[in-house]
Amino acid sequence: MSLVYQYIDTNKGLKLACQQLIQAPAIAVDTEFVRVDTFYPIPGLVQLAAAGDTFLVDPLTIDDWQPLKALLTDPNTLKVMHACSEDLELFQHWLELSPTPMADTQIAAAFVDLGLSPGYQSLVFELLGETVDKGETRSDWLQRPLRASQCHYAAMDVVHLMQCYDILAQRLKDKGVWQWFLEDMQRLAQPKVAVAAEMAYAQMKNAWRLQGKSVGRLRALAAWREGVARSENRPKNFVVKDSSLIEMARTNPADLNQIGQCQDVRPSSLRRYGKQWLAIMLASSEVLPGVQQPLSKNENAHYKRLHKVVTDQAENAGIQVQLMGRKKELLELFEGLRKKQPFILPSNWSGWRAEFLTEAITSEYNHILEAP
Repeated sequence: MSLVYQYIDTNKGLKLACQQLIQAPAIAVDTEFVRVDTFYPIPGLVQLAAAGDTFLVDPLTIDDWQPLKALLTDPNTLKVMHACSEDLELFQHWLELSPTPMADTQIAAAFVDLGLSPGYQSLVFELLGETVDKGETRSDWLQRPLRASQCHYAAMDVVHLMQCYDILAQRLKDKGVWQWFLEDMQRLAQPKVAVAAEMAYAQMKNAWRLQGKSVGRLRALAAWREGVARSENRPKNFVVKDSSLIEMARTNPADLNQIGQCQDVRPSSLRRYGKQWLAIMLASSEVLPGVQQPLSKNENAHYKRLHKVVTDQAENAGIQVQLMGRKKELLELFEGLRKKQPFILPSNWSGWRAEFLTEAITSEYNHILEAP
């Protein structure tokens, strides 16, 4: 398929393109980025399209982003994206904004029974019968000049997006779930709050195996690593692996030689950070409760009861169960059950979900809570 697009690599070009696009009621938006050896994604290209015009914006040569910021936050211009969680993360770190108002065609497709997480390629083929080439998926988007095949690939990622959205929007309305979709899009557009460095340990696999002072050591070590990863813009596991921090926290090594015996500790990291690790562990004497453990056999039976409630309500609503409630939210409830706390509705179950879940889940939760 032959495509016509404009490659924008100057401040003036971006300003003119955004002045044109902001007149449209809706625009298609996508990004290409690189995140191989950095903590934060590095923008490589921004694709924008509306009313038959397609623009490829080069982040490596432009330094005045105010026109794009104004476009992405204009309340009268809908920003349509597909599977946008990583795009939102990029915009939040890079431009310090969340595009709004916005719509995600992947989520729209899930609401109308086109699969839970359909890829852009499959969605375009399903709705439009068009084939989208994905041959440049693993490209280096920071190299210059970009190849013609890369530009074609990038342009294709937005050229069909508005057509797909228009079809999906009508199906959402026909099915009677349009307002639910809008609620979810408003929630999705809210800026994400980064996990506090002091809580980074709670997300580590196998952290639940630690108890007492070892949990305090792990919290301190994980918080240190979070700060280093962000300040040096390096992936956390490039600084030091989870397995290494967990073993250090468990064994409490007394010197650099003992740290070097811990699992997966790289000699280069030991030389660079070893004395800091020793100092952190020496200063960490706090006894903390352990991280949430995997479900026991008995708890897993309770989980299935709660999951059945969500499944039944999803069937009542005519949507896929994963849209109604996710495992993460059900596991939140188990923290309350373990602590014998009254039922608290998970935050993501507000709005339209609450109409289906509050009464049914509260009843089942209380039955489990009161069981011997």
